[in-house]
Amino acid sequence: MIPLDVVVGWLVVCLVLGLAGGLITIGPLANLGRYAPAFGVPAALFVVGSVALWIGHRSITAGLVAGLTVLGLATVVTARRTDWRDRFRAGLPAYGLFVLAFVFLLTLRAFDPAVDPASGEKFLDFGLLRAHLRATALPAEDMWFAGEPFSYYYGGQFTASLLARLTGTPARLAYNLSLATFYAALVTAAYGLAGAIGRRWDAGRTAGLAAAFFVGFASNFLPTVRFLRNLGTGSVTAAIGGLDYWPASRVVPGTITEFPLFAYLNGDLHAHMLAAPFSLLAVACLYAYFGTNAEKRRYRQAVVFGLVPAIAGFVTVTNGWSLPILLGLVWLTLYFTPASPVSLGFDRLRERVPLSGDAPVVRFVRDGRALATTLSTGLVALLAVVWSLPFWSVSATTGLSVAVLPTRSSLGSLLLVHGPFLVVLVPYLLVRLTPDTEVRTSAGIVVGAVAMVNYLLSGFAGVIVFAILVLVAWFVLQRARRSDADTPVGYEAVLALAGFALVVLVELVYLNEPTRIGRVNTFFKTYAEVWLLFGVAAAVVVGRLLSDGDGPSLPRVGGVDLRPVVVTLLVLSTGLYGAAAVVEWTDGDGEPHNSVADPTLDSLGFAEERYPDRMAAITWLDDQSGTPTLLTAPGSGTGPDYDWINAPSSLTGVPTVAGWAHEAGFRDSDAYWRRVDDADVIFNGSRSDRHRLLDRYGVRYVYYGPEERARYGTDRFDDDDATEPVFENDAVTIYRVNQSTLQY
Repeated sequence: MIPLDVVVGWLVVCLVLGLAGGLITIGPLANLGRYAPAFGVPAALFVVGSVALWIGHRSITAGLVAGLTVLGLATVVTARRTDWRDRFRAGLPAYGLFVLAFVFLLTLRAFDPAVDPASGEKFLDFGLLRAHLRATALPAEDMWFAGEPFSYYYGGQFTASLLARLTGTPARLAYNLSLATFYAALVTAAYGLAGAIGRRWDAGRTAGLAAAFFVGFASNFLPTVRFLRNLGTGSVTAAIGGLDYWPASRVVPGTITEFPLFAYLNGDLHAHMLAAPFSLLAVACLYAYFGTNAEKRRYRQAVVFGLVPAIAGFVTVTNGWSLPILLGLVWLTLYFTPASPVSLGFDRLRERVPLSGDAPVVRFVRDGRALATTLSTGLVALLAVVWSLPFWSVSATTGLSVAVLPTRSSLGSLLLVHGPFLVVLVPYLLVRLTPDTEVRTSAGIVVGAVAMVNYLLSGFAGVIVFAILVLVAWFVLQRARRSDADTPVGYEAVLALAGFALVVLVELVYLNEPTRIGRVNTFFKTYAEVWLLFGVAAAVVVGRLLSDGDGPSLPRVGGVDLRPVVVTLLVLSTGLYGAAAVVEWTDGDGEPHNSVADPTLDSLGFAEERYPDRMAAITWLDDQSGTPTLLTAPGSGTGPDYDWINAPSSLTGVPTVAGWAHEAGFRDSDAYWRRVDDADVIFNGSRSDRHRLLDRYGVRYVYYGPEERARYGTDRFDDDDATEPVFENDAVTIYRVNQSTLQY
């Protein structure tokens, strides 16, 4: 059953926080008008989470109280200093959208609520949540590497744990409630950002709703292709029923092409998903800067060097992959903003640099804009790192290197992934590149150029196409800065340019990790951000298409205006996946993973039904206070990547000596495998070696269950005077280690 009292209590707390955060945004994000309150929930969680991250190193409880206090004081100050009532009232529809998105996602998750390790990173994500609920101070102890702090970005799960503490919700329910909260915050933030950008052309509401659709519900084009293929062999109902939710996330072979609806349905409480609302909050601040004239120098300085670095620092702790992407967007924003970035404080610097000569460096300095943009972005990066210092002080990931020229994606796969957005963004940019020329003529020129270059450089088709789109967007934005530009573009073009550039980048460069998984993570984490950039940009274009204002010129066919036709087809084709997924999740046939007959939010209910004896032992362990070190069979790195391994530590937050083999990528690989070897010795070695290592790692409990029995055979702890059974059933025995009797 779904505990409605818990759900309502959680939602009320989120709305109260969101209302406070929405009031705060009215001040610094005044340029967003009625759409500023749409960022209320991420703004509130950012304030509370940031304060708690710093003070939490003394006490998490004190950090939570301090964060709520700062949020309350900021709300009072804003209410006294601004005329907020009308703008806040106008922004209230955003909270209705938040509730709608929250209920939608939570309802679907109730049909598949399990933290089953076979379906993704759920053991990692639940373990992070549970470890932070178990901890009294930061950094929390790594549940897969006892005695050491997490070497992984944990800000999102920490923030979710604060909501669980605030509402008194156990982790098994807080997991799915957190998923719904961050999903709703993302959808609402996308609505707010696109609405704010679109209001320049009286298309705010349409653009906002389109963004909520693109970011919260739409998919890539693969489901449409599969639907049309299925339609040839059956009815429409059968064609929709034949769609599986999984393939659309694996369009490019060997990579992950997730989009938000897939990610939240699949149900990992993962870093890139939790960072998304805060990334859009940072982008909203950049847009507020973009729309501010040069006379408001102090405001622009406060946004660029105050708000943006603070939010970027919090985003870094939540998902480290997002920081370089945000910095790139900072550079593009400052460079293309009508108000020169030189006025941010670089006037005197340019005056003191000799400008004689025509060398490239001199021309770069003389331009001023590029130099000021680069220096400002560097300062933002430095300040963001400072804001996230508590995280960097304990992070120990090693072995990373930059690699070039990975196996490239085919043009066809890239068009399937990004096609929904290209349908509207490409014509929009082309007509502004050559405003006196029909879109068809511009497109013909570009297609011809692409075909010729691709013929000369076969195998780089995808890179070439998106590189040309980068150039198109760049020149359109350059042209828009001129006073004679008669086909204006706004911040949506900056977002589109950033997305095109990222697509090109991951086809040429990737971050090589110790786990040697190639460009999978680079592609995956980058494309999660690209979807947001394209989704908001395309939504603004759709808003302009459907409004009475200026929109891209599309040719008429038989006198028919193609704009509503194109938008309708786009919505139907990209919304097909969501409709099929809803059917798949709620039809009760046991799919996709752990569907339940009676909807529930209990993320551990499946485990209690599937492994009752093991879960009885895990529940006993979960009831123990503090963070006693546990010994379980470690990840071997030779079996399935996602299996029922280290469940006791993953589901309780009680740290084990060596957990999943993911730790080899999170920190020094040799250190992890030494621990694996030591764990093997404890289970199978001599008594003296066992006692020596039990003492070294301070092991308090040994969990001996089916996994340990399958790996090590006969239980040898029964014959050891230093261990005594404290829990026992048909499947599991838990031993307490008496440290004072260890002999070696």
